[in-house]
Amino acid sequence: MEKILLAVDDSPFSLKAAEKAAELARALEAEVTVIAVAETPAVTSFDLVTLIREKIKKETAELLVKMEAFFKEKGLQVKTILGNGHPGSIICETAEKDGFDLIVLGHRGMGKIEELLLGSVSNRVAHCAKTSVLIVK
Repeated sequence: MEKILLAVDDSPFSLKAAEKAAELARALEAEVTVIAVAETPAVTSFDLVTLIREKIKKETAELLVKMEAFFKEKGLQVKTILGNGHPGSIICETAEKDGFDLIVLGHRGMGKIEELLLGSVSNRVAHCAKTSVLIVK
């Protein structure tokens, strides 16, 4: 295994996934790339959409900076990707396009009804990825 793609959001599950990715990277001498995807909610007002997009993109970029610091503290270098769009789809597309061997991501704590109505990123990635997926709980 040479390349690990760690997908993060700003949840406790992502921190657990980052811990696992760091552990695997160290043990396997693998390269880690962290991806965070800025997903813009559907809104009808153009001005509101622009403000929301800018805020989400800024927060997502800040998350990547935090992840770089997290891995640096562990003595590991990482690359980062700031994606834009539906997280599950972007993660799968990136993993396939860039030839990742493993996708690591956290399990979201949605209830059964919420997950049924909204779906979950981890579920989407598990079904659409063409590489191995590790979902950390």
